[in-house]
Formats: sequence, C-alpha cells, structure tokens
Amino acid sequence: MFALVAAMMMMQGLDDTGTAIAQPVGKAILEPVSGSYFQIFEFYGRPPYTWRHAKRMVKGYLHEGREGNLATIKDGSTHYFLILNFPELREQPMWIGLAAECNEQADLIWVDDTNLADTSFRAWNPVAQKKIRDNCKRLEETGTQLPIYYEPSDLGSRWEVSTPTSNITRMMVEFPVPVEEEAPAEGDIGETTVGR
Repeated sequence: MFALVAAMMMMQGLDDTGTAIAQPVGKAILEPVSGSYFQIFEFYGRPPYTWRHAKRMVKGYLHEGREGNLATIKDGSTHYFLILNFPELREQPMWIGLAAECNEQADLIWVDDTNLADTSFRAWNPVAQKKIRDNCKRLEETGTQLPIYYEPSDLGSRWEVSTPTSNITRMMVEFPVPVEEEAPAEGDIGETTVGR
C-alpha cells in the first residue's frame, strides 16, 4: 500500500500542502449502520501534517475498491462506533472531514459537501463554536477554512477547531459505500438539446 500511495503522490505532483505521507494504524473496521469502513492513518516524513494535506492525500487511499476521505460523522451511532472501536481517539487528536468556511455565516461543511446545518448530530467541545465564530468574524470573507479535529476529552472525544497551519499526526479515514450512478431506465433516452 505504501508504494501505491508514494507512486500516486509522485504522479499527482507535490504542492504547497507538503510532502509527508501516511500509513495505516491497525485494520479498517466496518461500521454496520452506514456500511463505511473506518481506519486511522498516521503521518510520517517531513511536515506539514495539516488538514488540507490530509484531505488531499487520502483521496488516493483505497480499501476494497472504495476511495478514502477524511471521516464524516453525521450521527451518534457513527461517533460512538468510532470511540468504542478506536481507543486512540481518546488518546490523541485526529483530523476528521469537517471544516468551518469563513464566509458571512461561517458554514461548517463536511468533505462530501454536506452542510453541518443539514444534519442533527454534534460533538463539540464546550467553547469550540465560540472560537469558530470569533475567528471567522475576524477572517470574514477570506474563504479561510478552519479545520475540525477530534480532541480527547473526559467525555471520550469531542470536536475542536484548529488553524489551517496546525499539524496533527493522525487522521480518521472513511471508506464509504460507493455512490452508484443511476442508469437510465430501459427505453428512456433522456433529454436532448437541439441547437438553434
């Protein structure tokens, strides 16, 4: 797997997100409700170990033909599954696939483009949302992304906000069920556009 990741990075070329790569820590575990596999990866090599670099890098990771992304935790069952099956979440901070976008509303967006406002689950540290509001007010209209990570706490693990340049050595990677493209029904030829 390491050789595949290194080869993909060389083919994609390096950018300002860094040159560090990551390796899996333990096995991928199936979460039965969502059907996604989850696995921890750890950076090694020369930093930075930023959220942006992690987000870009995990796109090249595959498990059973599924492409990886930073984990999306949209419900309580996934959150508790991760805490119970990955004790490292209670010991070390880890990147997840959520970031605050500093715009007029400080939208919180998952890596699959779902807005956190459209989901009901939250796992914030007590002052994390205030930090997001304060920082995004200062950075309003810059489009800056403030990454979110799992921070160990007395309650197991909670979401905390970071800066774009923060380094965290571990990340929670999800290998979701592939989205199947819908094939047109038999006899359905779809829409045709005719030029004028």
